[in-house]
Amino acid sequence: MSKPAVKVASLAFEIAAGATVPNEAHLLPVGPFRSDDGRPEDSEAWQLDAAIAANVIQRLRDRKNDTLIDYEHQSLRSEYNGQPVIAAGWFHDMHWREGKGLYATGVDWTAAAKQRITDKEYRFISAVFYYYSATGEILDVISVALTNTPAIDGLDGLGDDDGLATLSKRFSLPDLNPETTDMPTPQEELAALRVTHVQTETALATLTAERDTLKNQLAALVSESDTLKTQVAALTQAQADAVQAADQQKHADLLAAALTDGRLAPAQKPWAEKQSLAALTEYLEATGPLPLVNKQAGGDHKPAHAALTKEERDVMARTGVSEDEFLQQKAANAGATV
Repeated sequence: MSKPAVKVASLAFEIAAGATVPNEAHLLPVGPFRSDDGRPEDSEAWQLDAAIAANVIQRLRDRKNDTLIDYEHQSLRSEYNGQPVIAAGWFHDMHWREGKGLYATGVDWTAAAKQRITDKEYRFISAVFYYYSATGEILDVISVALTNTPAIDGLDGLGDDDGLATLSKRFSLPDLNPETTDMPTPQEELAALRVTHVQTETALATLTAERDTLKNQLAALVSESDTLKTQVAALTQAQADAVQAADQQKHADLLAAALTDGRLAPAQKPWAEKQSLAALTEYLEATGPLPLVNKQAGGDHKPAHAALTKEERDVMARTGVSEDEFLQQKAANAGATV
């Protein structure tokens, strides 16, 4: 039969006794840790942290009875030596203290135990614990005792199959047979890690593909946005060009009409061409058609200066046309020969 995957070990801490005996006891330190005598031999170190300790504490709390603190681990030896098991104290809870380790709390010492601790008849408290040999992970605290021999003689004998079976029955512990325990073997853990590795690689490949798809979609959206911007710019320019062309046509039509109906003299054409549509429209709306000059029945005639109105003189002043040029234009517009 192969050696069990679960092993037993012990560790002891000195009790800091003073005028009063503390109602707590330091059982195990923060892991990873090893004992001074070189243990453990089957793993690199014992492992204990807050998460591991939480499971150990819960196992103790799930037990209905208080946990015994005896003398010299007699509870582990009574079946072999037939001696009585005398209690030194009891407790039913443990606490994890970060940076310190696992403590038994609420310890109810017997009067005799208090006196022996005060008198330094007993200086150490020793915890016996199960651990998983493959990893060194602490599984359960099964025995606590007052002792003066931190390295307990004969404890190694409890690590064989019969010893484990006896302890399991005595302390109502779960089945620790490696063939039936739920604790995974190193091979099972390795297989599980390989499966997790494959799943992680698959998930990473999926995420990478999704990332590449999103990149392509983003590039397509950027390209589409640029195309739409170009189209909007082209439409805006076309609209502006159309408006400009329409304004130019209106300007040309208005100028031609004004030259035809006499609101502008030909000499005013260069000036009018330089004006904006709004300025030219404003000017022409304020200027009426030039009045006809009087004709002489015989033919030749001269335009009279007195025929010019105030508005006409204003037009001459704004356009820079001389009076003679203006009168000649008036005569041409009226169909007369100057």
